[in-house]
Amino acid sequence: MHLKIWEAIIYGIFGGIAELLPISFSGHAVLLRNAFHMSSLTDGGGYFVRAAICIGVSLAIYLSFPMETKRMLRMFGRRRVRPSQRPNRLQRRSFMLGCIAFFITLFSLFFLAAAERIERLLYVIVFFAVNAGILYLCCRGRVGKKDEKTVTLGDMVLIGIMRMLSVFPGMSALGSSVAIGRARGISLQYNVRIAYMLTLAYQAVVFVFYLIRGFAFGSFSTGIILPCLFALIFSAVFGYFAIQYFRYLLQRVKLKVFVFYCLEVAALAAILALINA
Repeated sequence: MHLKIWEAIIYGIFGGIAELLPISFSGHAVLLRNAFHMSSLTDGGGYFVRAAICIGVSLAIYLSFPMETKRMLRMFGRRRVRPSQRPNRLQRRSFMLGCIAFFITLFSLFFLAAAERIERLLYVIVFFAVNAGILYLCCRGRVGKKDEKTVTLGDMVLIGIMRMLSVFPGMSALGSSVAIGRARGISLQYNVRIAYMLTLAYQAVVFVFYLIRGFAFGSFSTGIILPCLFALIFSAVFGYFAIQYFRYLLQRVKLKVFVFYCLEVAALAAILALINA
């Protein structure tokens, strides 16, 4: 069963916003399915729409962080660029530590499919509450000063572990990354850059993951092309503005707005569960 165009647009909007803010796209997808009986992203053509959202999210990150993205890509092909463009020692160190966090995050692929099939609103309520708790506990106090020179292996390992555990509906890998970085004393700008570069790399991997599942368990036809295109465009546009909004809030240290938002969504999910009971 293929998603309708209006469903793809709604998923694209929420995908762009919730993937790039610390508020969990998978959790919102469960709420949308329960509230409006929308088609699933984990069946049939839904896998391809989900893959299209990955492209849109990646495009939004690239447009928001073009220099950082190009630098990360040059790390993989540093032998094929001019010497003047090659990264310096600190950049290579930062890249290697980021790779460690990224590879730890990839362990989430072993249980990602099972996590995304969680449909019970009770679990979603719990995970949204946990996400709110992580943001609240880790985002208190002063902003740290750690940067490429002083960030440690332990910092990146903790970030990787938290991102790995944040694939359940209601939890946000981006939120966990920023929150742990803040708690470990990483500076604001470097923390944001790490979080979004790890998100970009992970989106590239799960894009392939969803394509494989789409061809293996779904069915591809020309009818899914248009919904995928709309999902890609809307996720890219809304994702770009979501990043700008997040940067604006971070400059003013107002992350608690996401704590309240997650608690409100958890309360809304509880009401929805009572209605559907």
